[in-house]
Amino acid sequence: MDKTNDKIIDFLKKSNKPNNGGQTRVFKGFQYIKLNKDENGNLFKEDSLLEYAKRCFYIVTVVKNNGIAPALYKYKVPYESLLDFLNEFRTTSDYGKIIDIERYVPEDLA
Repeated sequence: MDKTNDKIIDFLKKSNKPNNGGQTRVFKGFQYIKLNKDENGNLFKEDSLLEYAKRCFYIVTVVKNNGIAPALYKYKVPYESLLDFLNEFRTTSDYGKIIDIERYVPEDLA
């Protein structure tokens, strides 16, 4: 068990410093932290965050096994379709298993 815990990434260290004193909370069994301000101390602007998200997309890596050998499939999924895409894997195991989700930020975004 200790070896497993050593391999788990402490997402607090990977995230911005939370404004709640570093305390993690739990929502439906998932840990989260709350951020009220960016790294410069500025309050977030919801419209700006949503516009930013619309210009990003996700690369979802899926492993499928056709009975002979496994293969990786990489899907380019727009922000607005991500939840629909993920739901397909929740309801159907024929599509394979998601093994990675990576956000891609276009280079022209600052």
